[in-house]
Amino acid sequence: MTEQELKILFKKKQKGLLTNAEESMLSSFEKKMIERNHKIIFLNDKHSAKIRHDIYPKIDQPNLKTAYKKWIKIAAVIIITLTIGGLSLNFSTGTHKIKQIKVKIAKLTKEAPFGKKLTFTLPDGSKVKLNSGSKIEYPEQFNDSLREVLLSGEAFFDVKKDLTHPFIVKTAYVSTHVLGTSFNIKAYDDENDIAVTLATGKVRINWNEKDTLVLAPSDQARFNKSTKSITKQKIDVDQFLGWKDGILRFDDEKLETALPKLEKWFNVKIKLLNKKSAKCAFTGIFKDASLQRILENITFVKPTLNFQFTSANEVEISGYCTN
Repeated sequence: MTEQELKILFKKKQKGLLTNAEESMLSSFEKKMIERNHKIIFLNDKHSAKIRHDIYPKIDQPNLKTAYKKWIKIAAVIIITLTIGGLSLNFSTGTHKIKQIKVKIAKLTKEAPFGKKLTFTLPDGSKVKLNSGSKIEYPEQFNDSLREVLLSGEAFFDVKKDLTHPFIVKTAYVSTHVLGTSFNIKAYDDENDIAVTLATGKVRINWNEKDTLVLAPSDQARFNKSTKSITKQKIDVDQFLGWKDGILRFDDEKLETALPKLEKWFNVKIKLLNKKSAKCAFTGIFKDASLQRILENITFVKPTLNFQFTSANEVEISGYCTN
């Protein structure tokens, strides 16, 4: 039932012009919506008192109790159907009027600082794991049409399936649409690429407000912020999703990309004294390992490199390595 149809039915009811079929339709609609949303008719005692204050002066005193009950019912329907998404409406029938009742849904933020990770559950039951240096914003309660969150950084999502309420993850440049699946998004502000990696199900990626790309399991899409272009390839999912299980994996990876990962993971600053060593590559898999242990392994396989802690959260790597 649309907003306009609802208003017409209320006006006809006020004038006593409803047909039996329309009366049944309106009664069923009111009952269904009130039962479904009874918890949000009044946000708190203060909200309830405000509704009474707005309504009581408009109603003749002899019929106060009956009329109030009637308008509480109507107010519930109006609040639920027209304002839960942040809309408001001046609704008037005859001498009775309810003025712009607006329900604001609170925004929540979860953040994993560098060196930490965070696992939590969204209001719909979907599971999220935030990687170090990441932040996610979402409403305290999803609306009736979709589930939308805003991500900065990296997160793995295990989305609860709901065919009628699409799940959307927005980053600065791309949006990822799903119904029920598990996937990873890496979208750090200081990195030029945004990577979407699909573990199970199917997702659709949107960018430039018109272009789309659909991913299947083991697909990874990489969006380049500079060129505004996107590529898709098949990948080894474990190589990109191991972080959520405490695994750091480097597959013939150069120091120029490996060291920033370690900085985020351990919340440290790593200074490479010889910039030419940035092209030096190594391979290793580490589970729940300390920074000390990882650096020892790197310098073991690359003996021309050395490292030292200059403070609790600062490291210098010296020496020279090119391969």
